[in-house]
Amino acid sequence: MALRKLFSGADLQIEDLCLLEAFQIEYLQGWVPERELASVLWAHPSIERFLREEGAGASGFLDDVKRRFGPASDVGDLANAEDVVVWTIADLLVYSECPEVYDRLPFHGWDFSEVTKVTTLDRKLVVDVGSGTGRVALEAATIADTVVAVEPVGRLREFIRDKAARRGLANVRVVEGFCHNIPLPDSFADVVITSHALGWRLEEELREFERVAVPGGYVIHCPGTAENPHNRSEIEQHERLISPYWGYEFARFRESDGGKRKYWKRVQASQ
Repeated sequence: MALRKLFSGADLQIEDLCLLEAFQIEYLQGWVPERELASVLWAHPSIERFLREEGAGASGFLDDVKRRFGPASDVGDLANAEDVVVWTIADLLVYSECPEVYDRLPFHGWDFSEVTKVTTLDRKLVVDVGSGTGRVALEAATIADTVVAVEPVGRLREFIRDKAARRGLANVRVVEGFCHNIPLPDSFADVVITSHALGWRLEEELREFERVAVPGGYVIHCPGTAENPHNRSEIEQHERLISPYWGYEFARFRESDGGKRKYWKRVQASQ
């Protein structure tokens, strides 16, 4: 699998499913191959119990999977099923099991000046939404007055706090939240930034970014997407962002792992 190569330093085990948070368990339906998941559920009652208790909304899906698929046929079949399940959702598991592996991935290496070319962060209050391992939040904190990192995964929030402390960045606040549900008041931030966090619930997310930004402030998605002409979802997202309704500007730039796009707009006062 591609994720096995991407996360080559990660040693993931089937028990790592018990690191999933409630919102991540909801992602399993439609993502994880169901026959292999059923094999795991039949063989590991403790994992099944965790998924049901932590992700209560997934119980119906888990019932359906077990009703349609039985246990693995033998030890080898079970081992293969465990491997498929773990590596299908490896990115979710790496967040909590070994965030330092995720932090080293090449796509974090884009040039932060792509943000500061849009607007200065000096003396600004910046919100980084979907912060991940904190690359954007911590770099912004070397310039801005205050940075709020918004991240839904608990282990990643701890990782950001630890990195900020090691770097002596006392102006970073880390809070739990999602791109579509930011726990901050209206007109709060001078600059709202995302990086590789856009598009799970695009319309809700875009409304939230503009709600949180002050009138005259900026919303920047950098990089908003990789520039991949064969990825239909990225094309549709690009077209929506630059549509007259949302009105983002965009620019292309190159990084070591390929072409990228950034998007930005200045938020207007409500009429």
